[in-house]
Amino acid sequence: MYLWHNPSRLTSACILFCIGLLLAGLWPFNFVAHNHAALITDGSGLRFDSPAKRSKQDLGGIAFTPSSLICRPKGACEMGAITIEIELTAENEASSCLKRIVELRQPDGSEAFYLGQWKSSLIVRSFKQPSAGGKSYDEIGVGGVLAAGRKSAVTIISRPPETVIYIDGQPMKNTAGVRLLKENETLDGHKVYFGNSPDLSCPWAGSVRAFAIYGKAWTSAEVMERRGFQAAGQWPCGSGQGLAVACYRFDSLQDDFISDLSGSANDLWKPDHLVFEKRPFGLPVGQSFSLSDLTLNLLGFMPLGFMLYLRLLSSGRMTAKNRLIFSVAVGFAVSLTIELTQVWLPGRDSSALDLISNTVGTVIGALFGIKFE
Repeated sequence: MYLWHNPSRLTSACILFCIGLLLAGLWPFNFVAHNHAALITDGSGLRFDSPAKRSKQDLGGIAFTPSSLICRPKGACEMGAITIEIELTAENEASSCLKRIVELRQPDGSEAFYLGQWKSSLIVRSFKQPSAGGKSYDEIGVGGVLAAGRKSAVTIISRPPETVIYIDGQPMKNTAGVRLLKENETLDGHKVYFGNSPDLSCPWAGSVRAFAIYGKAWTSAEVMERRGFQAAGQWPCGSGQGLAVACYRFDSLQDDFISDLSGSANDLWKPDHLVFEKRPFGLPVGQSFSLSDLTLNLLGFMPLGFMLYLRLLSSGRMTAKNRLIFSVAVGFAVSLTIELTQVWLPGRDSSALDLISNTVGTVIGALFGIKFE
């Protein structure tokens, strides 16, 4: 083989192939992505746009509290108690994933609970400590609430023994043994995200007209009283001991911020470009796993392992074992560079599975090179 006996050409081929892998792994280089969240022109809410199917080019929109929630006054939040009010309209019922409408994260960054959309159903999923052989979350669903174009007023009340969901003032689901907050925690220190998850994994398409969150569990009479205000087009944020921890009407912006009308200064930030939080080397879950991606990762790094081994063989300075180790180390380093850089790309995911499959592909390619010994 002429290329095998020409070290300079082999070196050039290895370098060019490494550059090609880096370009393919980081394409389309969108380190800055537009935030597809905007106020509706008539002041009737905040609209989130996202494609019906997942796209690396369009990752939807997001608005969130840049600082953790603070319960004001001191007694505004009770242990394990929470009430959420939200008026919303879903844009479509396409569901390639469980779309995030509102998500709350604990002070350590882990998920506390979220409201999501699956087809036309409203899904409330709360996370707990994993039990032996059991799920790490509890889930409640109400069908038809998020039919495309339907305006719904949702109230969710959760206290240690139960969680109740009201739709337009009527109780629709009462689930014992499920709660959104742990029995010994309050809303204090949590962060709120609208329209997306912090890692941009599953954006929602729709609009939110108003939202309020309380650190206490309401009674059914209070729900009905509030429904009367809402039917009249009002959205009070409470007073005295009924003061909301955060309350938004989504009708105006001040320097990219949506004011918290509760007076607790828990303002929302809607940046012009997507701001995200991704952890390196995550593992794919559910529909995010792709057998075709796994195959491409293997096949993409096999030629690199093969060419690296031949280049080292042409130098004649290493044993077969050391040539194999060095080839795999270079393939691993190239893959590691790609995965670490992808943490900063909103459209790409840093995956431990990709790192492993790329390295395995390099090993296979190098083993093919041994046949030319």
